[in-house]
Amino acid sequence: MTGRTLTPAEWDGLSPGLADALARAGVSPRIEARAHLGARVAALWRGAVPVMAVGRTIWWRGAKTDFAGDPAMATLQHELQHVLDYAQGRLSALGYLLRPRHWRYDVVLSPGLGWDNLGAEQRASLAERLWRCEQSDPRGEAVRMMRSVIPWARPA
Repeated sequence: MTGRTLTPAEWDGLSPGLADALARAGVSPRIEARAHLGARVAALWRGAVPVMAVGRTIWWRGAKTDFAGDPAMATLQHELQHVLDYAQGRLSALGYLLRPRHWRYDVVLSPGLGWDNLGAEQRASLAERLWRCEQSDPRGEAVRMMRSVIPWARPA
C-alpha cells in the first residue's frame, strides 16, 4: 500500500474524541494522494472528483502532505468519520451503494436527533460541521448540540 499516515499535527487538530474513537476501533487511517476508481466514476455525474473513503483509506487526489492548520481539516474529519464507520461495521462499500439513505448530506440539529438514525453522509457531515464550529465558536450552542449527538464527541 502506498500513501501516508496522518501526521502528528493532523491527529492533534481533530475534534476531541475522534482520534480516540479511531484508536479504540483499531484503525490506522491512510491517505492516498490520488483518486479512487469509484471517485473517477462519480465525477461523471458530479462534475468533479470527490474525496472518498473506502475502508481505512482516504482517496484524495492531490492531497497535501499535512492538512494541519488548513480549513481542509474539516474535510479530513468528514472522511475520518467514514473510516470510523467502516471500522465499526456501520458502513461497507456495497452497503453505501445499496442504501440511498447513506447518500443524504443534509441534517438538522434538533432535540432527540439520534446518531443511529443518520446515514453515512449525515454522520460525516456532522463530524465536519463540528470541526468547523469548534474553530469559530468552541463554546457555542451548535458545538454543544453536536457533541450531544456524536458519540465520540460527548464530554467524559
